[in-house]
Amino acid sequence: MSIILNAVKIVLEKVINSLNLEGEIITEKTKFEGHFDYTTNFALINAKRNNTNPLELANKIKDQLLKNKEIVKDVQVANPGFINIEINNSELSNVIKTINTKKNLYGSSNKKNFNYNLEIISANPTGFLHIGHARNGVVGDSVRRILEFAGFNVSVEYYTNDAGNQINILAVTVFYQYLKLLGVEVEKPYETYGGTMYEEFANILIKKYGDKFKDNSIVDNKINDEKTHQLFKNESINYFLNNIKNQINMLNVRIDYFSSEQKMYDDNLINKTLDLYKTLGKTYEKDSALWLKTTEFGDDKDRVLKKTDGSFTYITPDIACHDERIKRTKADKYVNFWGGDHHGYITRIRAGLALLNHKFDILDIDIIQMVRLIRNGQEYKMSKRKGTAVWLIDLIEMVGCDAIRYMLASKNPSSHMDFDLDLVLEKNANNPVYYAQYATARCKKLIDKVQKHEKLDQDFNWNTKEKEIIMHLDDFNSTIEYSANKRLPNILCDYIQKLSKLFHSYYGNEKIIDIEDEKTTAQKIQLVNSVYQVLSNGLGLIGVSVKDQM
Repeated sequence: MSIILNAVKIVLEKVINSLNLEGEIITEKTKFEGHFDYTTNFALINAKRNNTNPLELANKIKDQLLKNKEIVKDVQVANPGFINIEINNSELSNVIKTINTKKNLYGSSNKKNFNYNLEIISANPTGFLHIGHARNGVVGDSVRRILEFAGFNVSVEYYTNDAGNQINILAVTVFYQYLKLLGVEVEKPYETYGGTMYEEFANILIKKYGDKFKDNSIVDNKINDEKTHQLFKNESINYFLNNIKNQINMLNVRIDYFSSEQKMYDDNLINKTLDLYKTLGKTYEKDSALWLKTTEFGDDKDRVLKKTDGSFTYITPDIACHDERIKRTKADKYVNFWGGDHHGYITRIRAGLALLNHKFDILDIDIIQMVRLIRNGQEYKMSKRKGTAVWLIDLIEMVGCDAIRYMLASKNPSSHMDFDLDLVLEKNANNPVYYAQYATARCKKLIDKVQKHEKLDQDFNWNTKEKEIIMHLDDFNSTIEYSANKRLPNILCDYIQKLSKLFHSYYGNEKIIDIEDEKTTAQKIQLVNSVYQVLSNGLGLIGVSVKDQM
């Protein structure tokens, strides 16, 4: 809760209690332009309960509120019974004092006994990360930072899809490029991945192994020698997963644990999960397939776990991996950040876990929609590494990590977004990340100009613009709480943009440094310092650097 609102609520509660009144106290910011800051409808909704009329009750409360000069500056009663409160200058100053005392901790909350486990990326290790993976990573990592700042314990995972047909295709793709580089005439397999990255990696394998495997061939989209096929699978997974890890680090995303689908097979955990389902009586056989009773938990139909040919469906290792993750981490809440194309998959995975006696709501799925890159007003798809997509590494080289993180965090993840490459390269107010970082640079320039910092005057007469800034600074705590509870970093970005706008307006219209009035200058610099601190805290929570010079 904000410092000022909390103080106003405490004063109101004391007044209500002193007058022996009954009823719920609802206090909020005023929605109209004017010098009154907070309003309560207590008298309006509780007059009958207290055997009086709203205006009479409101005026009685007003008289008592005006006795508290420490917090309350003025009170107005408005028809049909609203009580509007203007706060004192000392309470505004208290916000600045609190910010400049708490510094990096301003807006944070005490530790909570609640553990989150987030799975933020689950890209196949079959190539580089693209802008869609980046959005998952940025949103997930920003949520992690905000939750930790709000006092929660958070661990973060990456689910590695390192089993299945896509990995076989990867091995064949690399082997095909390997043979081509050795000058072996080979027909292109009917399923391969495209892009120069596979040729680049094949060159690395030639340096490591020479032409040791040149006499092998590709039959039915598989390397004819099983050991060679397995070797190319393992080498390719390691190479591309390491590339992915490097790209994640470049994006300043933290991953605590990399899970492995293949390990689920190696440790026989999938079959153990099926055995447990059987013991619990949650599966049945029909049409030579094994079915799971997901309709017991709201799915529109039961789901196949094992097909007639004995192979598993996509959901089977996924449920087993989630079950293992829950047992391994013992968190209070699990959250997956999935692409929009997985929306229909949510109920069945939650039902699958509930059928293993986990709470149905232990897992939340936050859907993150697709991103389009826009350049010159058109969708941009060209890449120096592949002609049909822009890889994250290309984007980092093009616009930098700060621009990527801010833009991807700034939109509601449940909405599709256009990432305008031209916009983020502009150095003006149209570019939101530049706008925010320019605000911190302006703050720092002012702070560095004033060497002497006098003590904050609690009763300093803050003007209208300054008051508006301070009231917004006071909202930082509640913004963090709301952003954490909703797991929406864009709420914080909206806050940062508003604070930046308020400060830029103040900077452009006010004389902040006055060499003939050191005392007033000192008070204003205290305000500027608090703006700098809150912007720094906010930008840090979405993984964007603070600029002291631009």
